Amino acid sequence: DGEARALIDAAIAVSPSVAGSIEAASCYSAAPDDNEVLKAAPPPQKPSRGSVIVGKPPPKPVPREVPPSVLAAAAAVGQAIAASMQPPEVPPVQQQKPGAGGASVWVAAPAGVSPETRIVVDLPESEFTYIERPWTHFLTRWAAIDVELERAFGEAAFNLVDLGSCYGFFSVQAAAGYPQAFVIGVEGSVGVGNGTTGLDGTQEQIIETKAIQTHLKWVHKLQLDNCYSAPDVWDYRRVCSLAGCGRPMADAMLLLSVVHHIDNVSTEQYTAAGLDRVQGTVSLMAKLLELAPRHFVELPDRPWLDHIYAHFKSARAFLDAAVQATGKQWNFVGPLVVSEWYGRRELWLMQKVTRQAGPMPVPKETLKGLFPKLLPSSLPPVETADSVSAKALQAAQALQAAQVEHGQTGYRPNPLPKDSAAPAAPGQLTQAEIGAGLLMAPTALIAAHLQLRDAMMSAQGVLEEVKPSAVTASR
Repeated sequence: DGEARALIDAAIAVSPSVAGSIEAASCYSAAPDDNEVLKAAPPPQKPSRGSVIVGKPPPKPVPREVPPSVLAAAAAVGQAIAASMQPPEVPPVQQQKPGAGGASVWVAAPAGVSPETRIVVDLPESEFTYIERPWTHFLTRWAAIDVELERAFGEAAFNLVDLGSCYGFFSVQAAAGYPQAFVIGVEGSVGVGNGTTGLDGTQEQIIETKAIQTHLKWVHKLQLDNCYSAPDVWDYRRVCSLAGCGRPMADAMLLLSVVHHIDNVSTEQYTAAGLDRVQGTVSLMAKLLELAPRHFVELPDRPWLDHIYAHFKSARAFLDAAVQATGKQWNFVGPLVVSEWYGRRELWLMQKVTRQAGPMPVPKETLKGLFPKLLPSSLPPVETADSVSAKALQAAQALQAAQVEHGQTGYRPNPLPKDSAAPAAPGQLTQAEIGAGLLMAPTALIAAHLQLRDAMMSAQGVLEEVKPSAVTASR
């Protein structure tokens, strides 16, 4: 069995770790006969001149069967290699304190690349972290997502939906890093990061939450005309409706620690659909997968999705069940990041196999129409130093006019200096600074200030009127 032995020796030379598995298999013959010798097939007979003339096909070559010992050896090699192939080793994450956040490891980081180098916008930690989730978790997850987005789309245009966007960290990074992309952050306020306003509140109340206001603040500040926030509560019925459109709504979706929140508000809808809790959650995940050919998925650890872990034992097994429910083939990449935050959380990239990709995602304008409201409706024009100074002076003049109109008790404002840029006395604001403050203040606040000032001046007048009477009465 020289050929079988040569095959095994070659496999061991390439991967010494499989040697023990192959030798233990002992599945190749030690006493080959003539049929066990692998020889080249005999050469085909040359066609005769007569056969060429009459058009007869040349004789077919006689195939030579592969000896059983070589087949067995090849099978042993394949089994041993398969057994030796383990998932990429994930560094253990150490929890810093009970219940809170620990380390976050970017498992798939390219050599020499740190998460900080992938950050597009230097956003303040204090405005985007919540519930003790460390800032490093945001940096590592975005870095991993950014590398995969760049690999998938490069400079091409694409639509991205960030489901459960909360304060908008990932939406803002994506919109700023990929100006050709169209990004929608969907925030329904049904979890814990942004409260539970969406459970009973109105759309306007969701808009007023800190998370959406922070998102919009940075959209305005960075003048991101490709980044929107959608105040929209998603549940099982809403996801099924979107999946029923027949086309993906986006090229990619972010599902970062959000699926369990949608699951929690969908239990009654599962029952109405004739599904038990496990079936409903699997169906929800499958419907979410249908909304895009590419998903970045992070699921929480127990006690969240406890019914899923009790049934499937692991997050990956649950995702496999959801993939099977789609009837399509998906590839898993990862875990890209492993984080410790109230348990272990793994970030996976799930991609539909391209040959089964199906219909293309809807265009941008159609995507907009799938949401009842998108914010902001428009961006303010970019302010320059000259335009701000001019508006500040106009605002200061308008304030003086309002003061004159309401100053019926003898108040007379000082005239504005001709040079609005003239330096003010120490401790005093310049007219430009006052005007800039007025521009930032809500109209209702300015009106309330004027009403309060008038009330105080009226009260002062009443006191001045009763003061002589009080003095006379005391005498």
